Amino acid sequence: MPKTLILGCCSTGAKYTPLNHHPSGDAVLDRICTGVDIAITEEEIAREVEELTDLGCRYYHYHGRNPLTREQTTDNDIYRRVSLLVQRLSPDMLISFGASRNGREVIQRISANGEWERVSHAGLSLGAGGAHFITMQAAIELQIVCDLEDRIGPLTRELVDSDLFLREVERYQPSTRQEEVKMNTNSTANGNNYGRSSPAVQLTAYGQAVAARRRLHLLDEIEWVQTIRSYAMSRMAIARHDIRLAGADQLNVTLLFGFSPKLPFPETYDQFRSVVSMAKSLERDTPEGVRKRKVSITVGAAILPHHAAREVRVMDVGPLAGHPLDAMLRVIGYAAQDDSEVDVVRVGMEDTPFLLGDDGKIRPTTNVELCTVAADMLDRHGVTVRTDPSDITERRAPLMRAAA
Repeated sequence: MPKTLILGCCSTGAKYTPLNHHPSGDAVLDRICTGVDIAITEEEIAREVEELTDLGCRYYHYHGRNPLTREQTTDNDIYRRVSLLVQRLSPDMLISFGASRNGREVIQRISANGEWERVSHAGLSLGAGGAHFITMQAAIELQIVCDLEDRIGPLTRELVDSDLFLREVERYQPSTRQEEVKMNTNSTANGNNYGRSSPAVQLTAYGQAVAARRRLHLLDEIEWVQTIRSYAMSRMAIARHDIRLAGADQLNVTLLFGFSPKLPFPETYDQFRSVVSMAKSLERDTPEGVRKRKVSITVGAAILPHHAAREVRVMDVGPLAGHPLDAMLRVIGYAAQDDSEVDVVRVGMEDTPFLLGDDGKIRPTTNVELCTVAADMLDRHGVTVRTDPSDITERRAPLMRAAA
């Protein structure tokens, strides 16, 4: 039976905005990093969603953008309008909303209204303009696990898999000390500025977001941006009674290769599979290895434009083995392998708002062009893009079935 994957688009993101980029004098780089080609208005988004749907895209990940300033926003009116627009134009589309803390306008609104402001759209039902998924763990939540790491020492895979780690997690009391949060990520000039926060604040917000999803009978989603720390945070969130991540026996994990030095882009397929397998192991959190939940996997290449050329490597598997490919094409090729255990391939202006030419130079692009390239790459690997409505919308848990 031919392999199938869901094609996803990460449409906006929080990184590439006017205030997150210092002008470099390079016109192409400045255009890409300020996000001027990202669809912002409802008219632009509507046109884009229709084209993406025609290409077979069925997963749409969106961070709210202020249409006047082009900066990230927490304004739920914007989220509502985008959700209802997507639901009307593409009824089978899975909708995912981000919940980042970086960005000047976001930090200002959190300062005024409290941490719940960042994830308040987790409490919106689909009919009220919510999303199937809210990404409840990305970067800022790692403040919690860094606090734990300060107490129990450096985290390793062996430690995180141990009963000792679970005991430490049970008795962990987060620090209430407010501090400037600087995440070790690959980002634009101000893209890793997360403002002032404390582990206690983040733990509370995480639990509130998961509880809101549970009340709405909607789905849990997290992102990994630092391999072991993200894995540890996931294990902690599943185990702790004040969070209970994946309490509905379902979890989507998005692996953002290249997002940080601690989750570098894999140089080989074996390295790629190692991270995917770690995320899939969250299905089984008992010594007996009994499967407790369904974990689906989304993969993306989060590569900065000025790092694009250095991430070109010779592909080591599949029909393009031996050919030099950029990071985005390699992650698609890796996901296309029969044993990849991947469910969704995501591309878009959040992760790689550029294309790399054969001459090694970057150029601006769009979500539609990126998804066109991704669909072509999947086709070259004999992979069918999953678009059957019964596979996408039935029971509102499509990723559980897609990986079954």
